[in-house]
Amino acid sequence: MTNRQYYYLIAGLPDIVLDQPKMPFSVAAFREELKTHLHPEDYQLAEWLFLPADNRNLLHFLLKTEATWEENARYSPDDFADGLREPERLPAYMQTFIAAFQAQEPLRPGMTWENQLTELFYDYALANTQGFLNDWFRFERNLRNILAAMSIRRNRLSVEGQLIGEYEFTAALRSSHARDFGLSGEFPMMERLLQWEDNNWLEREMAIDAKRWTYLDELNAFHYFSVEVLLAYLIKLMILQRWAPLDKADGDVVFKKIIGDLEHSLPM
Repeated sequence: MTNRQYYYLIAGLPDIVLDQPKMPFSVAAFREELKTHLHPEDYQLAEWLFLPADNRNLLHFLLKTEATWEENARYSPDDFADGLREPERLPAYMQTFIAAFQAQEPLRPGMTWENQLTELFYDYALANTQGFLNDWFRFERNLRNILAAMSIRRNRLSVEGQLIGEYEFTAALRSSHARDFGLSGEFPMMERLLQWEDNNWLEREMAIDAKRWTYLDELNAFHYFSVEVLLAYLIKLMILQRWAPLDKADGDVVFKKIIGDLEHSLPM
């Protein structure tokens, strides 16, 4: 990460909390502010955070589904159409995925196309980022794999093709019979995930986003006016946007319960 400081921009940002009823502004509006005020190299760091939406859009584009195009993305349908003709317009991992998809030659037999693209993305992101972004993407990959492993165990499914990446963490998820997969020491939020496992979907998903919020604050414990603060703020806006369509009455009840639980739990 860079040493550039953004005192004016960060000082002017309104405080946001996970249970607030309304976003202060849209992700799109904040993105434009970043594009205007950040050094170009720092803005490129922010662009990494839009790639997961691009991955979902790319799948819909290739599969020709009628899903709504996600706006929090870097590429448009025209960009993908151009990328089919000139692959170098797109990131290397997308080029690899598109070539495999068009040839109908899976990179990982037994794995869905979605999981193959996700695995390519995380491998690419972790190899090409550092600092805050690297920590965030590593956390998200681990969290995704833990949630998948818990679902596999709960529903007695095959683990084949369900976990993302070949590394020590996924090896433990595949082989361990321990309640916590032997990972509580490496991933402290594991115990909380296990406690939420039997909760309803809405409560569990909100609780997981609450832990994401806490993790972002921990990553920036010693950052005050740097680009890392702005990257975390962008992710938090994306989390708020995810819950924006939720019925307010339902959301208030669930959020208050989760925040109360977090306040009385051990730090992650």
